[in-house]
Amino acid sequence: MKIPNYLVKISLCICILGLLSCQNETNKTAENSEKQAGSNDTLAIVQTEETAFPFPLNVDILLPTQYRKESHGYPKGVKEKDWYEIYKDVNTGKWHIGKAELKITYGRDECVGEEVMIIKSQHEDAALFFTPFEGLSENPVTVLEDKMLFPEHTVSFNFNGKKYLLSPMGSCLDEKGQIMTSAELKSKTNEELDNNTKISGYRLSFGTDENSMELATIENMEYATPRLVWAGDLNNDGLPDLILNLPDFYESQHLFFFLSDKNDPEKSLKKVADLLVVNDC
Repeated sequence: MKIPNYLVKISLCICILGLLSCQNETNKTAENSEKQAGSNDTLAIVQTEETAFPFPLNVDILLPTQYRKESHGYPKGVKEKDWYEIYKDVNTGKWHIGKAELKITYGRDECVGEEVMIIKSQHEDAALFFTPFEGLSENPVTVLEDKMLFPEHTVSFNFNGKKYLLSPMGSCLDEKGQIMTSAELKSKTNEELDNNTKISGYRLSFGTDENSMELATIENMEYATPRLVWAGDLNNDGLPDLILNLPDFYESQHLFFFLSDKNDPEKSLKKVADLLVVNDC
């Protein structure tokens, strides 16, 4: 039986429309895949809930400051690395993590006659730049920020049902150069000690009442302020991470970056990086 020409034409049109529809769906799928891949390339931040990720072995850190070319701490290979930053939103007061767009300029420090690299952030209150690791969240849990850490002035905070202590120890000299007793130190406020105290044998411990570990030792601090910059959860494992500034001199900064390791209950907090930057005259 011969099929009428109009039926052949209709069938042909239906086939062409079907092919076009399939092609369109294929293009959309490919487009979505490309968008997802592009997103992963530019933002390696994930949202997780208390997951134990592999502990990062290599993390580099930078400060938004100037670096003298001939001095300790001058960064190398900065432009070849991906950088993230932790910063405080000046409008909301909340801390965030995001991909950093470093603003790098060069100049000269006339104070010592050295060439310098100046690194800044697009955010006013950036505390630290770091190379990424697994478990990062755009909105990290923050439990504490900007606390002085002078001897005999313990700082505590509660996190996930546990009480944690930062316990500084050391010998402090008064205005006459005499070693202050423990009672004298406790009677002074942080503000009275700030920028006016010499400390020898500085030690900082961290942990709970049942278990603590020593984080850092500084032989001498000259009129410098030991400080907790930030405490919270950066790698989403339900344990606290710390950023500390423990300089030995009032014109230097010495940043210590500690991350928790949920896979190691015996040493759950580990130093992943530290950076000393000196800009004295």
